[in-house]
Amino acid sequence: MNWSTDPTMATTHGDALLLGRQIEKISWKESLINELERHHNTVDYSSYQGGTVHMISSGVNYLRPPSVILRSIAEDARDWKYINCYCGPLGESILRCGALVYEESLKGSPLDAPIDSALTVGAAEGIRLAFEFLRQERNTETVLVAGPQYSIVHQTILSAGLRFHEVFSGSEGRFLPDPAEIDAALESTGATALLLTEPNNPSGEQHTEAEFDEIIGILERRGVQLVLDKISTDFAAHEEIRTLNYGAALDRHDHWARTLVVDSLAKRRAVSGLRFGYVLGHADFITFIENRRFGGCPPLVAVLGIARDLAFSGYLQRRRHGVTGISDTLWQRFGHLNEESRALLAVSDTSQLDEYADEVHDMYQLIFDNRRLVEDALAPWNAVTTPMAAGFNHLLRVPLPDPDPAVFGRSLYDEAQVACFPLACFTGDTGLAEAKTPGGFGWLRVSCATERPDFERQVEGLASFLGKYS
Repeated sequence: MNWSTDPTMATTHGDALLLGRQIEKISWKESLINELERHHNTVDYSSYQGGTVHMISSGVNYLRPPSVILRSIAEDARDWKYINCYCGPLGESILRCGALVYEESLKGSPLDAPIDSALTVGAAEGIRLAFEFLRQERNTETVLVAGPQYSIVHQTILSAGLRFHEVFSGSEGRFLPDPAEIDAALESTGATALLLTEPNNPSGEQHTEAEFDEIIGILERRGVQLVLDKISTDFAAHEEIRTLNYGAALDRHDHWARTLVVDSLAKRRAVSGLRFGYVLGHADFITFIENRRFGGCPPLVAVLGIARDLAFSGYLQRRRHGVTGISDTLWQRFGHLNEESRALLAVSDTSQLDEYADEVHDMYQLIFDNRRLVEDALAPWNAVTTPMAAGFNHLLRVPLPDPDPAVFGRSLYDEAQVACFPLACFTGDTGLAEAKTPGGFGWLRVSCATERPDFERQVEGLASFLGKYS
C-alpha cells in the first residue's frame, strides 16, 4: 500500500494521520478517473438529448439558471456585439467590480485596496494561474492538498512544475482534515503552500469558522501560502447553507498577502458552458496575470446577467446581516465605471430581486431534497453520507459488489446506465482511498443538482444495482 501514516503525528482525537506519498507525476492514461471517463463517454454530446446516460456524479449543475442570466443570454443572441468584443487581459470591468462587491458582502467589512480581481476562463484557469504564480514568483516547490480533489487540481499542480502530498482526516467518516492534521502534515512534508477547498469537492465538507481561523493562524505562523478554492460556496440563499466567512479570518491574521482565492459563478448558477470564473489576490498576482494574458480574455456572453447575479447575491447577503451598502473604501474604486454600471452594482433597481431570490432558494431546495431522496432510497444498504454544507456534491458510502473500484464503476454503468465515480478517482495517491474504504464498502461522489425525474432515475438505477448484488 502506497500511503503513509506516521504514529508520531497524532491528531487531537487520537486517530492516525492519513498522509499521502509525494506525487511528482501521474500517468493519466492509466488513472481510474480517465478509465471510467472513457468507459462512460459513449454519447456524442453535440446531439445528446439527456435520455441515454444517467450521470449521478458528473459534478455539473444541471438545474435551471436564474432568469437574470437567461434573459441576458437571450439579449446577447439578438445583439451579438459582446460575442465579438475584446475586454482586455483582466476581463470586463463591471464583472471584476461585481466580484469584489460580492466578496466584500460575504466578508461583511471593507475589502482593502490591495486586493484586486481578474476574470478567468472558468475556475480551472484560475487554479492554473494561482499555481503558476506560486511556482514562478513565490519559489514554491511542494503543495499540501487537503482532502480528496477533482483531478484537474492534481493535473494543474503537476503541470506548473510542482509536487504535492495529500492529507485526509483520520477520523471515521470524515475526509477534510482538521487544523491539527493540517499542521502535522505541513510539518512532515515541508510544504510551503496549502490547497484548500471550502466546501470540499467531492465530499461537501466545510470547516467551521473557528477551524478555518485556526488554520489561517497556522499558515501565518509557518509562512505558508494559501490557495483557497471556494467554487462551491454561496451566499445564504437557503436556511441550510452555512456560508464560511473566510475573509474575516484573513483580516484577523493579516494573511491576504499570502492568499490566492479562486471562485466561479458557472457551477453555482448552472452556466458551466459560459466559463465564468475569477480570482482575488494582491496586486503582484494581478500583475502576473496581466503580463501573461495579452491576446486573450474571458468570454463576454451574458455580461449584464452575470454582473446582476453577483450584485443581487451581494445585496441579499448584506441585507441578511443588516449591512446597509457597499463600503466607501470599495465604492471609490469604481469611479471608472459608467453610471449604469454603478447603478447595477448598487442594485438601484430591485424589481427583479424577489424573483431572483426565490429562484436561487428553489435551486438549493431541490438540491437538498435530492440529497434526502438519496438517503431514503439507499437506506436498506446502510448508506452513510458526508455533510453537504453548500454546493451540491457529497460522498456516499455503500457496499461495493466488487472491491476493485474500476470493476464496480464499469459494471454500474454497463448494467444500470449510471455513471458514478468512486473515491479513488479523487486522489493522486490511491492508497488514501483504500485506507478510507474498509470491509467491502466504498465511497461514491453524488451530485444532487439535477432536475427530477432524471435524478430519481439515477437513484433508482443505483439502488437496483446495489439490490441485485447485496
